[in-house]
Amino acid sequence: MASFYKISVAFIMLIVLFSCDSNKVFEKYIEVENAVWEKENIASFEFEAKDTTVAHNLYINVRNTGNYPYSYLYLFVTMQGPNGGLLQDTVNCILADNRGKWLGNGIGDLWDLRIPYVGGFKFAQKGNYTVSFEQAMRVEGGLKGITDIGLRVETAK
Repeated sequence: MASFYKISVAFIMLIVLFSCDSNKVFEKYIEVENAVWEKENIASFEFEAKDTTVAHNLYINVRNTGNYPYSYLYLFVTMQGPNGGLLQDTVNCILADNRGKWLGNGIGDLWDLRIPYVGGFKFAQKGNYTVSFEQAMRVEGGLKGITDIGLRVETAK
């Protein structure tokens, strides 16, 4: 029952947090099955870029449990544009400070962190873009403790 209460409170807080979000262009999370991210499981997000004149900020959203064994998360990031062009990157997502305190917002044993990825990015052309995240930790038996991975695109202020 306590678990249901924590999930309900988290869900309500997320609704309130994102309901007044006029800068958001796209945001989506993909659940990691059983909170074990296998290296072959790639999270892909597709969205439409409608405006090439306005700068955008891209964020990596990570939800992890308190028993995630590392303070960081390495990701291989790939962005494919409408013309098929690829941008590839390796990103180190810092999830905890030097003392081991989780960054972001926490409810119970679940932590939610929005990590700036690219700021002031202008899409080269209108159309559908795909951004993919592949965990680059290469831990035997899968990476335990990551519950969701997400992408957020917003217009820059």
